[in-house]
Amino acid sequence: RRGFCGKPFNIYKFRSMTVQENGREIRQAQRNDGRVTRLGRILRRSNIDELPQLFNVLRGEMSLVGPRPHAVAHDDTYSKIIESYAYRHRVKPGLTGWAQINGFRGETKELWRME
Repeated sequence: RRGFCGKPFNIYKFRSMTVQENGREIRQAQRNDGRVTRLGRILRRSNIDELPQLFNVLRGEMSLVGPRPHAVAHDDTYSKIIESYAYRHRVKPGLTGWAQINGFRGETKELWRME
């Protein structure tokens, strides 16, 4: 993932989905996504899948609240089509973000929601 000032960092996570290659195009997780494992459903439902990111917070790579760090492929895609997208890298990424705090989770189908 990319963090503050676009600096790359390795994010700690519990694997809740089947492995997929980190290619140029990464599909967003969706409701009832078939890639989520049985254990992954439990981890995601209870938000335990976010717990390892506390190590990123302790290492100074993330904050508790800030824009959620996206996959590099998503950063590359959205930075080309959303003019202000790069502003998200002016602060540390967060364990939780504005969207999650306001009840928005999962796939972002409409571009205006990402903006």
